[in-house]
Parts: sequence; C-alpha cells; structure tokens
Amino acid sequence: MTKRTTVFIVLLLLLLAGPAFIKYQQIQAGMKQMANNATPPSSVEVIGVSRTNWEARVGAVGTLTARDGIEVRNEVEGVIEIIHVDSGQWVEEGDLLVSLNDDVEQADMVSLKAQEELALANFKRVESMWKKKTISETEFDNVRSNLKVAQANLVQIQARLAKKSIRAPFSGVVGIRNVSKGQYVAPGSSLFSLQDHAVLYTDFSVPESYFPLISPGLEVQFKVSANPDRIFTGAVQAVDAKVDEATRNINVRAVLHNEDGLLLPGMYADIYLILDRVKQRLVVPSTAIVFSSFGDAVFIIEQNEQGQPVANRVQVVTGEQRGDQVEILEGLKGNEDVVQAGTSKLRNNTPVVVNEQRRLKG
Repeated sequence: MTKRTTVFIVLLLLLLAGPAFIKYQQIQAGMKQMANNATPPSSVEVIGVSRTNWEARVGAVGTLTARDGIEVRNEVEGVIEIIHVDSGQWVEEGDLLVSLNDDVEQADMVSLKAQEELALANFKRVESMWKKKTISETEFDNVRSNLKVAQANLVQIQARLAKKSIRAPFSGVVGIRNVSKGQYVAPGSSLFSLQDHAVLYTDFSVPESYFPLISPGLEVQFKVSANPDRIFTGAVQAVDAKVDEATRNINVRAVLHNEDGLLLPGMYADIYLILDRVKQRLVVPSTAIVFSSFGDAVFIIEQNEQGQPVANRVQVVTGEQRGDQVEILEGLKGNEDVVQAGTSKLRNNTPVVVNEQRRLKG
C-alpha cells in the first residue's frame, strides 16, 4: 500500500511540474521580449551650474509720482471766457491757461482807479497846506488815510483781476480738460491736471535691517507693465528720518529722469534697490527648474553602474530670478550638469542621451 501511494505522489508531482515549467518558460520569454522593447534613452540638453556675481538688491513696489503735479483749480468764481491750451499740450511756467470773464472787475477797477487819483490829488493839496500850518494835523491825517484806503482798494481789485487769469505755476503737460468755454465754475473747481513728468519719483519701504546699507545715490531699478522688457534706472534721493513703528520698515524716496516720456505719474512699478554689495551665486536656467507642490527640483546627469548617463531628480531651494537665470540656495554644490531641456519625460534613473546642443559650464 505504501509503495502504491509513493508512486501516486510521484506521478502527481510530475503532472503539476509540467504546467509550472511551461509558465516559467512563458515568463522568461516575456521578460526577454520586454528587454528587447525597453524605452530608448531620452534625448536631453544639459548645462553646467554657473557661479556668477550678483549685486545684492532689495525688492519693493511703488507708484510713480510727478516731481510737480497738481489739479489746476480756480480761486474765484466766474464764467470761462477763453481756454488757451489743449489737452496734452506742453506749457511753460507763467503761460496763460484759462481766462474767466472779468467785465465786472474791470469796471470796478476804473471806478477805484478814479477814486485813487482823486484821493492822491487831495492828499497833495492838503500836504502843502499842512506844511504851511494852515490846517490841523487831524485834517491831514484824514486825507492821508483816504489815500491809503483808495490805494488798497485798487490793489485788491487788481489782485482779483489777476485771479481771473489762471497761469501755469510750473512747466508741464496739460491733462484732459474737465470744463468748456462759457461754463460757470465755482471756486475750487477742477479744470484739468498739470504734470511735470520730466522727473519722476517714488516712495517705497524696505525692512529696517537694510538702513545701514542705504544712502543717497544708490542705484534703483524700475520695471513697469507698460514696458516689461525695459529696466529704468534712478537713484536714491533721501531716506526717511524714522522707522514705521507698525511695520518696522523705513521709507526711501528714489528719483529717475524721464526724458523719453515712456513713464507717466500713477504707474505701478516693481522696484529693486541695488545695494553696494556683490555676492557669488549658483544659478541655473529657469527652464531647468521643475516646479511642483512638493517643492522645486532639477534633474542632474550622473553615471549608473554600467557607466551610462542617467538623470536623477534633486530637490532644490530657489532664490531670486533675474531674467532667465534662477538662484539656487540649497540642493546643488556647483559642479553638476543639469537638464535644461527635456525634463518633462524624465524620472529617477532615466537613461539619457545628451544631444549635440549640450552647453558646458563657462
């Protein structure tokens, strides 16, 4: 009985080993086929991590303001008789901008001038009599007082007449006018703006820790959305005399010349205060940075055990970006080659082929 059982078990094992052997052969064949059909190495472009000297700078934001800029308003009421300028016109200091109707004031001046002439004649007549002691000192004082009142009245009407002619207090560009000829304007009405934007300034804030490094004359760079590809350069004019207690920031005023007229008051500006300090930085092209919610990374080129080039992902901490260059604060030593084109198809240990456009460290 035992012998028959043993034979049965041996036959059963042989029967089971057959399919297992066949399956093993199939797996081996599949693995061989997968090896033959493996994904070819990815073609990438690489560049060496650069070391470069960057000036230390502090970023801020601000609004451009004209050196001189006002809303032109009338001091006295009246009806606009003549508008001497057009919107957008350049005017010089002292140019006549608007004339208000002054018929009443002109008539009053004729009357007051006649009163002043009469008071002057009376004064001269009484003065000679007073010198001869033929009139009292009281009579002389009364006549002299009348002359001063008449002269003051004449000066007052002349001043009022002058306010009917509104002149440019400084040279600049006239804005879009808000009034028309024949319109009645109450005192303080806005007629139009006048802006001298040949020189602009802006006030911005920086942390108080930078105060020892800031002084008048330091370079300040400006970028505006109206000219995104151009950097405008100005200089620090003044530093505030105190620190803001709420923010612990200190205000800085910078000025820049606007000879070509590409900037206008009211523009929003990105501001960079260039400090008098140079630091060496590790930088890579912005195209080499792989951004994700888990943190920024780059792919560096290394050699695997077979001596073939592969790409490996390295987490990095990025800093400031200037143009197409990004500062690397942590993660790289400076002697690596990083992938700058073709990162989208890479994973860790991905075989790569460096194409002919490879650029090396300078």
